[in-house]
Amino acid sequence: MMKCSSFHIASLVVWMTSLAGSGLALAGRGVTAEATDVYCDPNGQNCSSIICIAEADNFRNGLLNAPGTIFTPGHRFTNRSVYDTDFVDPDVTGHWFDNDTWNFDQAGNGVAYVCLHGTCNDTTNQFCWSSADCNSPGPGQSLPGACIGSGPPFDWWGWCAYYADRYMITTADAYGNHYGGWIDYSNGYVKWGETPNSGGWAGAGTNGGVNFGLLSNSCGTRPGFVQQQVLPLFAGMTVLGIVMPVTPQGADDVDAPVRGTALSNAYRTNPNGSIGHAWADSIVGIPYNDGGSCPYLNGNYAYGGGRGITGCGAQLAHTLDEFQSYALWDRDTESWNQAVDDGNDATGANWWAAAWTCNYDCNTYPFTL
Repeated sequence: MMKCSSFHIASLVVWMTSLAGSGLALAGRGVTAEATDVYCDPNGQNCSSIICIAEADNFRNGLLNAPGTIFTPGHRFTNRSVYDTDFVDPDVTGHWFDNDTWNFDQAGNGVAYVCLHGTCNDTTNQFCWSSADCNSPGPGQSLPGACIGSGPPFDWWGWCAYYADRYMITTADAYGNHYGGWIDYSNGYVKWGETPNSGGWAGAGTNGGVNFGLLSNSCGTRPGFVQQQVLPLFAGMTVLGIVMPVTPQGADDVDAPVRGTALSNAYRTNPNGSIGHAWADSIVGIPYNDGGSCPYLNGNYAYGGGRGITGCGAQLAHTLDEFQSYALWDRDTESWNQAVDDGNDATGANWWAAAWTCNYDCNTYPFTL
């Protein structure tokens, strides 16, 4: 396992050393879970299945049943009760049918886990030696391009990937869909965590709730494009946990019910521990052979892989906040106990920070070339 972190300045800001908020508005104890196993066409036919409900339930139940838990039941929606509109903010779109306000991002539900299909529509078969070689995006892709390292045992060539919005996908026959089951969370319509404590800086009102959001879907984000793809989700949420497959050729999130268990075990073990690092580090609690090896074709785990991902990848914790000290506190310090306090909400979008744990040696074999 390799653990790394970074932070970034998005604009000139003033250095602050105080912690991110000191309010005592304990308004985020609810734990929400939305997950779909059975996928059908709009007529309810031609169905296929994955394992997602167990992953989300293992997390939710693990928190709710922990000795001395501070958490309470929030929403639990599965299969056709998971609507694409559950995640879209009506304050942004102006559409009456969008309803994250009373579903995934409802006030009072501060911890939320979603497990759905996704799409890996940013990949190509173009070989590269640096990102300068990646200048021919395919359909549905756009510049810039990034040369994603091929991972071990090679470190001198890779494949081109290009920017593409990321999606959560629920079954097409869900009762309340308005987007065909496809939820674009990179276009600014999905906003999590806006409350009176965060303020309305994200343009999504102040009626949200998510402080710690967990997203498990195919190709949730890709190195080289993380900030463009996931920062639009933030509207007050302090930490986003997401799965990041790395190598474009075959790497992906896989069915991993134990992922939810491994993360909830972190709360049981240390409720005062960092939620960001709990997510990143929980990859270690997933069996090494849960998912294909890295490289994914050789079936030999000597170089890593697995742990809930086929091929090379990582679990990434991301933050966005007004000041550098806030973004770093969100990433490294905010605990499970503090995550229920809306007084710790992110109050702006000037700085991001990230931490990740890989299923391979991502220091020796970098994400991008």
